[in-house]
Amino acid sequence: MNTLERTTLKVSPVTRARRIPASGNAALAASALIQAALGIEFLLSGLNKFADPNFVNHFNAFVRASPGTYNGLLSSLIQQLVLPNITLFASVTKYTELVLGIVLLLGAIEVGRRRLGGPIAAQHGYEAPVAAIAALAGLAAAGLALSIALMMGEQLPTVMPGRALTTAIPVELLLVPLGIAVAWMEGGRFRVLSR
Repeated sequence: MNTLERTTLKVSPVTRARRIPASGNAALAASALIQAALGIEFLLSGLNKFADPNFVNHFNAFVRASPGTYNGLLSSLIQQLVLPNITLFASVTKYTELVLGIVLLLGAIEVGRRRLGGPIAAQHGYEAPVAAIAALAGLAAAGLALSIALMMGEQLPTVMPGRALTTAIPVELLLVPLGIAVAWMEGGRFRVLSR
């Protein structure tokens, strides 16, 4: 064994321990794609609300027609807080969805950027705060989707003949674990990057 081979053997284990495994890069890239899809969903939902000149009236009609307004976990909160302040909650919903969409997309771009090679993938000091904010956005997206699902009276997914030609899991319920997954991934990135 020559000197170069001995040096390589001594350095290799240390180098491998610091390097992110390929599966970690693939998992982060896949989670960035999920985060981007979630961001696009909330961004477009927010923009659709801004584009609707009668959004407050439509929001009011939606809330009043939803089964969860009169029965269920959120019914008293909706009746005592949301309905009397419907204009405020319509605005909060519109802006929240827009901001969540933007934050989730920016976080996804940042995760994706780090998976690239060369100077574009360089680490920056702003990454930990971006990851923390994106983690909170993931939780907020999950909470908002869950509250909408509860208000709509969605049930846990089951086998139903009426859903033979539609999605088996209502979109609102599907967004909940996706938001939690984004929060988990971004929270992990924050812990690593803030060291």
